[in-house]
Amino acid sequence: MAKPIKIIGVPFSQNVRKPLSVAHHLGLEVENPPLAPNDPSFKDLHAAGRIPVLEDEGYRICESNAIMIYLCSKTKNDLYPEEARARGLVNQFLFWDVAHWTPAYQPIQFERLVKGMLGLGETDEAVVEAALQRFAREAAYLEGALAGKSWLVGDGATLADFAAGAGLTHAGAMGLPLEDYPNIRAWNERVQGLDGFKKTQVKM
Repeated sequence: MAKPIKIIGVPFSQNVRKPLSVAHHLGLEVENPPLAPNDPSFKDLHAAGRIPVLEDEGYRICESNAIMIYLCSKTKNDLYPEEARARGLVNQFLFWDVAHWTPAYQPIQFERLVKGMLGLGETDEAVVEAALQRFAREAAYLEGALAGKSWLVGDGATLADFAAGAGLTHAGAMGLPLEDYPNIRAWNERVQGLDGFKKTQVKM
């Protein structure tokens, strides 16, 4: 009998929530050992101390978007389309998520949430202001990409939506100005309403 897939990492992290929500969406049996990067037992899993890490019957990979793609290989689904052009568009958003979207909001999250949680001092408003300018650029791109559409690629949710949507997990607590982006707000409600996202809600 196959063992459950392990997705290791604290579920507060959006990068952990991404593959966890995909696993639940696909109906895969999954466990989530909630290890933090600084946990002594984690250093043997990832040399650079980054979460999440997936373990599946002796197979191990890291990087959240790579893990999501791997999970889609486990069962038939529409999250990672086989048609080349649709898959190309999904990949475009997966790379954008890593290169631009996540770096735009992470400094805000660190300053407004993580610092307080870890007792690392006061929020540096200059850092937040600079990050909000970068966030505005990427949010404008996402807002335009969603014009006239319910989902980023095609007629249903794909990994593109899971990747970008996970980034807004703590949008309210971070004070992200989503009121300026009606397409993003409406889309985010659809994303957060997906079964996989509802099963991975994080209590603040």
